[in-house]
Amino acid sequence: MKAIEILKKMNTEILAPLLKEAGFSNDGDIWWKSTEEFSLVLTLQNYWWSTDDKIDFRINLGLMIPPIHEKSKKRPEITELAVCVSQDCYLPESIQFHKYKNSIGYCIKNGDNVKEFLELIQRDFEKFIMPQLLKQKTLEDCVDFYKDVPFWNQRLNRFIEEQRFKLMNNLAG
Repeated sequence: MKAIEILKKMNTEILAPLLKEAGFSNDGDIWWKSTEEFSLVLTLQNYWWSTDDKIDFRINLGLMIPPIHEKSKKRPEITELAVCVSQDCYLPESIQFHKYKNSIGYCIKNGDNVKEFLELIQRDFEKFIMPQLLKQKTLEDCVDFYKDVPFWNQRLNRFIEEQRFKLMNNLAG
């Protein structure tokens, strides 16, 4: 099977069902789940050098403040995220490197073992990524999760303060 077909299979058989079941909405390759204060966001990022025969990609996970609302109909852009980390922030170090995973993300090639790859992706999502992502129910949960993640912890705090300032100005105005 071609790498591009394996990626499509991963999207349709693993990611889409898991994310839909968890209440995520999507627009193309961007998925989100909103609360009153923020949105959890997940995207797949194919690296520019990928081809149909060999695909290097990473999973971006993060937060958008203010949250995405269905009524806005504006597709969220990854550059607008308060936090944007790779899957490695959610995976234990012991499984960060294997046949399909390296320092920049995942890699699939023509002829790879589809069953083995899909099982690894399913494990990563069901056992590590989704449970930790879905624990982030409040901004305090998010701050706690990212507190030891350099740069992103400070950026998150700045976005929270900016949003609170905007809300206070709107109430005062």
